[in-house]
Amino acid sequence: MEPGGTLGNGRYVVRGVLGEGAQGMTFDAVDEQGRSVAIKRFDVRGAKGWKDVELAEREARVLSTIDHPLVPRYIEHFEDDGALFLVMEKIEGETLEAIRKREGALPEDEVRRFLADADRALTYLHGRASPIVHRDIKPRNVVRRPNGSYVIVDFGAVSELIHRRGGNSTVVGTMGYMAPEQFQGRALPATDIYAVGATALALLTGADPDTLPHQGLKIDVRAAVGSRVSPTMATSLEQMLEPDPDRRASTLGAALDNVRRSASQQPPPPMQHMPSGPPAPMPMPQPHPAAIYYPPQGDPRENEVVKSLRRLMWVLWGLGWIIVPVTLSQFRMQRSVPLVMFGSLALVFILTWHKGAAIRAFLRKMGWSPAGVAVPPPQPVVVHRSYPPPSAQIASPRQRVEVAPSAQVRVHTTEVRTDELGQTERSSTRSEVAPGQRASRS
Repeated sequence: MEPGGTLGNGRYVVRGVLGEGAQGMTFDAVDEQGRSVAIKRFDVRGAKGWKDVELAEREARVLSTIDHPLVPRYIEHFEDDGALFLVMEKIEGETLEAIRKREGALPEDEVRRFLADADRALTYLHGRASPIVHRDIKPRNVVRRPNGSYVIVDFGAVSELIHRRGGNSTVVGTMGYMAPEQFQGRALPATDIYAVGATALALLTGADPDTLPHQGLKIDVRAAVGSRVSPTMATSLEQMLEPDPDRRASTLGAALDNVRRSASQQPPPPMQHMPSGPPAPMPMPQPHPAAIYYPPQGDPRENEVVKSLRRLMWVLWGLGWIIVPVTLSQFRMQRSVPLVMFGSLALVFILTWHKGAAIRAFLRKMGWSPAGVAVPPPQPVVVHRSYPPPSAQIASPRQRVEVAPSAQVRVHTTEVRTDELGQTERSSTRSEVAPGQRASRS
């Protein structure tokens, strides 16, 4: 379509072409209010199969339910002359693919900003009642706005399709950025985590992930980045690019938090010895790193868990009066109902006794208690003794006390004595001692 043409019964005026894929084209247009929009056209009649049509309709349906600042805003979709048109907000900026081609490898700080925005977007998409998996995150589908924020685009992936031979499943994605489970036709929230990690690695190295060193199915991240990035970033990427989705970081935030947590658990730096004075402090013995501390008074979070389990046990025991008779009647064991129910009652009493002490012990044994916190290595306790300065001299009661030459000392002496009649007399004297003189009693 030539610039100046209209779509949607004249509601949109085409200004140019933004991009073109295998099954469609994206136009730069403006609506009746003068707002810039992006219109994606998908040729339904030219589709190779019903899967292609399904992907186009899925993108329109998904975008119509999304409302997030880091995802294009849906406006409408319509059909015209055998084509499906999807109208969405036009994201001003430049794709990471274009930036990488122009600038090469990007600095680590810029990649960290991309990961932070991607974490916000994926947390919203994966946290919905029906999680949305993008399945094709790559530098071409991420746009950097002029303000520095990053937006994920192209939720239909209609321009990048790879079909599996000998089957009806369709694999959607781009080589190098696809998680291994996508080749099996599976898509999980962890699939997008892998794609974001591959995108970040491509930005740091300036090369596509499938061209980087591998160890089996796993990308050798440290061999790929070398010393160009920090060890924490390399560890974070390794957690995102784990081939096994069950061992992969569940969220981007989890990968970054694990790195920060591991860095915070490093042993404290050694204390510097003082050049003089008291002897060096003796550090307290360090506990085992895996030691777990449970508050003796009970943690409120653990109390809530135990309370919920106690209530659940009593509810299940009450329901047992309905379930157990029905179940045992099928085996003609109705006489065993009292034995089973009162035996389970005794078990419930044992588990819930003393505020659920048995339940607490089991949770702590399995490491499931929310009250258990790792004991951090304590800081060395420094004990200083009172030592007089080496130059200080303590005078005896009868030893002469010297004062500084510039000092002026005033002596006030009070003497109490009893006369012959038993009366008490007091006499006071005041005198000043010049420098170098000895005070005497008069």
